[in-house]
Amino acid sequence: MTETTTTGARFGDPAPLGLSGLAMSLGLLSVHNTGLIKEAGITSLTAATAVVFGGLVSVLMSMWEYRRGNTFSATLFGVLGAFWLTTYWAHTGTAADYKSMGVYFLGWTIIGVYLTLAALKTSGTTLLTTAGLTVTWLFLALGQFQNSTDPDGLTKVGGWLGLVTALAAFYGSCAGVANETHGKQVLPTWPR
Repeated sequence: MTETTTTGARFGDPAPLGLSGLAMSLGLLSVHNTGLIKEAGITSLTAATAVVFGGLVSVLMSMWEYRRGNTFSATLFGVLGAFWLTTYWAHTGTAADYKSMGVYFLGWTIIGVYLTLAALKTSGTTLLTTAGLTVTWLFLALGQFQNSTDPDGLTKVGGWLGLVTALAAFYGSCAGVANETHGKQVLPTWPR
């Protein structure tokens, strides 16, 4: 979607950028949470990607979406920016205990629920992404309450759900760029 202001300036749709930031950040975190890669480097790559692409870019995205008058996307990407930045800071400071992290992820789950309810009026791709993110956060919360060592138990389930969600976000980003570039629907997003 694009917007034209009274001065004739054209604004592109920033959502594909935000979705790619979500996909990369969540994908890397989920690879760690599933235990697919156990090397120490995955942690530093995840942190760097989360701060820059998932955090800072998402906050900028949120402001651009507010400018376009898109409250849903502005809120979604503002929430994602805050999630990635606070998650990074939580892991660089004093290590939080499992129950504290469980409450933390539970709070994000609640936000995810109302974003998913709002996404019922968007596209199928957006709905799948927000619902997947919500369930991922829920299982990460349950994994922390389970007091299991990462990645184990329900945290690992959250990791697999996160990978599926990251794929949905990658697809949504790709569809947004392709459809905008071609000026027609090349990849379906299943409007609701």
